[in-house]
Amino acid sequence: MLLRCTKELISWLHYDYREPCAIYDDLYVWGAAYIPSEGFHYHLLLRNSATGFALLFDTADGEELPIISEETIREYLKRGLTAHGFDSEDVAFYLQEGEDSTFTKEFESAYERKKLKDLSSWVVETGLKEAQQSISSLPVTINRRKVDAKALFGDLLKERRKEITKELHLAISLKVRLRLSPGHHVWRRFHLPKDLTYRDLHEIIQIAFGWDGAHLHEFKLGKWVRIMPRDDIERDFGWDDSELLDEEEVTLAEAIMKKMTYIYDFGDSWIHDITLEKVITVEEEPIPICVAGEGSAPVEDSGGIWGFLRLLDREWDDDEDDEVDEDGEEDDEGDEEDEGDEEFEVIEDAFAVDEEYDEEDEDYDEDGFERKETPFDQEYINARLKRLFG
Repeated sequence: MLLRCTKELISWLHYDYREPCAIYDDLYVWGAAYIPSEGFHYHLLLRNSATGFALLFDTADGEELPIISEETIREYLKRGLTAHGFDSEDVAFYLQEGEDSTFTKEFESAYERKKLKDLSSWVVETGLKEAQQSISSLPVTINRRKVDAKALFGDLLKERRKEITKELHLAISLKVRLRLSPGHHVWRRFHLPKDLTYRDLHEIIQIAFGWDGAHLHEFKLGKWVRIMPRDDIERDFGWDDSELLDEEEVTLAEAIMKKMTYIYDFGDSWIHDITLEKVITVEEEPIPICVAGEGSAPVEDSGGIWGFLRLLDREWDDDEDDEVDEDGEEDDEGDEEDEGDEEFEVIEDAFAVDEEYDEEDEDYDEDGFERKETPFDQEYINARLKRLFG
């Protein structure tokens, strides 16, 4: 049974909320809302999506606070359908077929949400006692024709329909954004199976941003959880009191937050902000896929954010430039390379123009400089992901 609940009702559930992972026959789908009265007295309103047939229940039952769960929903439906005289065998089949209840706050359409809201307003205006007696006999309009909702529901019960028309699979939509200076936007969006390990996620990020995997890395979940390779844990690489977890043993389904970070290369310190956007359903068994992205990622060992920006702007640091003689001319014979300045070496190599440069060579720009970025290529990323996970 699938219950599409209002936000107010969701907050009362004695239930671990999860998204439906199947396509349901509309006969097994109910809109659900709470209608309050005096004190803690509430009524549960159910409206069937296939027929518009509605039921209204007093949920207090002598208790101060209402309880809504799979068991109580099944009991309410059994009581209501039996009281309205539906065939007992048809009701038994219906409840058995829809035995497991799934609750969601998502409605299939704004129309369905509005119908439930209008019905709730009618109940309040009519009065709970009178509404409870007459709600099931209200006429409804389907395809511009007024029909008897109760009779239609009874006819569909006799068909003994299956609850699930198609099984679906859960996937996670993640956005990974490389933290750069304002004005530089480099991000990738993925749809991922929830059973992927953090080792898998590390591999995916490496592929999508063009990293070489030559440096250390870790994930941070909040302030006190860090996920990293087992070897780093065994070497006690941590420098605080965080809980250290093995990335090969933890899946996304087991440990995930709305906001996380992935840090690659502790020298250059490339920080990737990971956002859990939503949980989605897909018809096929999900495999990792990149669905969107923007911006070219820096190349490996480019000196972090500021080194990367210097490469992009082609700016030389005056203190690291070639030595100039007193007359302002370059002293070619006296040039000495500062071997201790690794950043200078990176910049110098990056700006070297290849003597065999070809104007049409994609590895160089129009001025003959080697490209300093890994362009976003969705097709290439997905080809590599398919080879790794397909």
